[in-house]
Amino acid sequence: MKSIFGIFNSPFPESGKGAGGLGQQEEFATYYNRPVLKKPHWIWKIWLYFWLGGIGSGCAVISMLAKLFGDKKTVKPIVQAAHYISLATGMTAPLLLVMDLGRPERFLHMLRVLKLRSPLSVGTYIMSGNALFASLVFARQLVEDGLIPAKSLLGKAATLVPDGLVTGLQGAAGFGMGTYTGVLISSTAIPLWSEATEILPPLFLSSGLSNASAALQLVLLASGLDEDTADFKALETIETAALLTELTLLGFGRWNMGALLTKPLTEGRVGKLFLGGAIGGGLVLPLLLQRAGHTRWLRAIGAVATLLGGLTMRYCIVEGGKLSADDPQAYHSITRKSGVRH
Repeated sequence: MKSIFGIFNSPFPESGKGAGGLGQQEEFATYYNRPVLKKPHWIWKIWLYFWLGGIGSGCAVISMLAKLFGDKKTVKPIVQAAHYISLATGMTAPLLLVMDLGRPERFLHMLRVLKLRSPLSVGTYIMSGNALFASLVFARQLVEDGLIPAKSLLGKAATLVPDGLVTGLQGAAGFGMGTYTGVLISSTAIPLWSEATEILPPLFLSSGLSNASAALQLVLLASGLDEDTADFKALETIETAALLTELTLLGFGRWNMGALLTKPLTEGRVGKLFLGGAIGGGLVLPLLLQRAGHTRWLRAIGAVATLLGGLTMRYCIVEGGKLSADDPQAYHSITRKSGVRH
């Protein structure tokens, strides 16, 4: 099985926009319409890794914002839930990546050097730092929750690093984790991804924030927290802003890249799932439910829809990349000047 590293064996193509914008498709000569690229053989581990990593990164950023700007008297449940979710996702996501690699030592080898021009190298350190800071914040949270005695050796070690410093480091690592997966796949030769360098990083970050907000709302609703507090409403505001940002970025990507390059996300099985599940169910539906009312059930349904939509989006982007790699017309459209026929 080919790992996530394998796709970077292909040379990065020359930058260029696809086939003349919306509605215009340029035909290029191909070798019996055979694919030029080898598609990635990624399975559920990768798109689940992208999704969980996004939720964890969003929780880290929200936790930092809550501590900086939230009401200290009421923000504790949100920060507490964010810390627990950040640790769970921050530990699970790297395990999924290691499972995909097949050999754990491959991940350790990436830590031997740091190459600032390599998304894989930088991303490995971002992911490792995110897991480390999530663990430090979680340990402090356990002390605050009384699960670790504050006067014990472990409790003193957990509170050794100043809270403000470790919160800021976790927030910064979360921001990096939220964008790096988008940078990672846009640095490949896959047409759908390589031509979306301006779209994928902020799209993955905003999706991580919306999904993290939704996950936090579900946890807080399940715990019986009053949803009419200012801090809970702030979560809804973050989710709304992130969802609208996602819609804007996807619309810009469709206009900027054109019909040919975005075809995997608009046609066929993956296209139907993307339009109906990721956009319709994961973006539009939650926004409509927010307009419909603010009952606990509507909030819960909207949060679930956001989470499922975020997972569907990552699945479709990964599977759409495979379809894009199999399309020689898409590859030639970004490597040849528009209007030149061979």
